[in-house]
Amino acid sequence: MTAQLLTAHLVTERLVLDAPGESDIPDVLEACLDAETQAWVPLPQPYTRASAEFFVRSYCPHGLASHRYRVWAIHPREGGRLIGALEVRSDDRPGSASLGCWSAPWARGQGYLSEALRAVAAFALDPARGGFDQLNWEYVPENAASRRLAEAAGFDFSARTRTLVELHGRMREARVGTLRRDDVLR
Repeated sequence: MTAQLLTAHLVTERLVLDAPGESDIPDVLEACLDAETQAWVPLPQPYTRASAEFFVRSYCPHGLASHRYRVWAIHPREGGRLIGALEVRSDDRPGSASLGCWSAPWARGQGYLSEALRAVAAFALDPARGGFDQLNWEYVPENAASRRLAEAAGFDFSARTRTLVELHGRMREARVGTLRRDDVLR
């Protein structure tokens, strides 16, 4: 992962994506206590204020230091509450990374996460910026919204690739979609 990916501040038509800050802690806590978020995101159980503080103060900055992952907090350009978070994590295979995200319940259904995902994917696949060749998206089949989000951003699930992921202490079958640099830069 290149240094540019670690320091990326992204702006879209409606959003600003940057590192989460102290002011995001209450919104992180509220969003991660949401039943829908808890169903599909591997969060600590129980999720507490200390969990949200760890996410903002330790987990996110650690990613910046480790060069293994980068977390963006998603906010409206005009200011306001946290919309969600999006993470790019380097895979074991050189040039490959996986993405994951969650959306705050008050921001769902407005296309924000789709807009943020397209911006991060384009950034991460740009050889002059993020430098990855391929991005991967994993979802458990019961989470159809996750697949729709990834497909809207251009991820391809036609290879029918499967893997196992741990979700709430249990191994679950997941489907894998890919987005390659050539798919974005055409």
